[in-house]
Amino acid sequence: MPAVKGFLELLFPPRCPLCDRLLDISDIREKRSIHTACLARLYPVGQPSCFHCGKPLDNEAEEYCADCAARISKRRNFLPGNMPFSYITQGKALFVYQGDIRQTMYRFKYSNRREYARFFAEEACEKYGGWMLKNGIEAVVPVPMYKKKEKQRGYNQAKIFAKEVGKRMGFAFEPDAVRRLIETSPQKKLNAKERKNNIKNAFHAQDFVVKYSCILLVDDIYTTGATAEAVAGALCQAGISRIYFLSVCTGRGV
Repeated sequence: MPAVKGFLELLFPPRCPLCDRLLDISDIREKRSIHTACLARLYPVGQPSCFHCGKPLDNEAEEYCADCAARISKRRNFLPGNMPFSYITQGKALFVYQGDIRQTMYRFKYSNRREYARFFAEEACEKYGGWMLKNGIEAVVPVPMYKKKEKQRGYNQAKIFAKEVGKRMGFAFEPDAVRRLIETSPQKKLNAKERKNNIKNAFHAQDFVVKYSCILLVDDIYTTGATAEAVAGALCQAGISRIYFLSVCTGRGV
């Protein structure tokens, strides 16, 4: 099968996830999934970054981004002592959502560029593979899309990314662990408070997930974290004790 795959890639070369041009034969032979010049135009998430969600920070003295700091403050001042400020133990992201990768994510999401998931998964496993293993990840779960919407689009980009990560890391892939019950408004059109209200009670975790104790939740883009929190909350209600989060892109912290 690897030989067949290699032959097909020579006949139908995959595209660079940044510029969307065909990869060169030399790139394919060297098992590169992106042009070298394009790789240099990305903004990988480095340090300092938010200890909780992984957003890059400008100030090394800060431990948390503005969103996470606000959640922690609310937890201390308003929530009962046994309530966590987040259902997610810790999150990570590959790239800052700025520059050319904005078009990459648009094509990945709306233009059927499913092959980009290969590059994203390669980067994720190289950068965070040790982190996943250290934290005892057992299964990978994608943030679900409303079934009707997924059928219209033809795919869920988070599911494709999650499947690639699970395959490379040897984790179980559970695409049906969480169902989206409500077709909510697009989150990108809403502010932080509206986003939280928009996806309230929108997700339900299946009972079978209780066989896992540690799950990696996966999505394409992380912004305020409202969607990730809602899905993680559903998983916690189903009995999952630890939930980590991974996204392709994230916004900047403050």
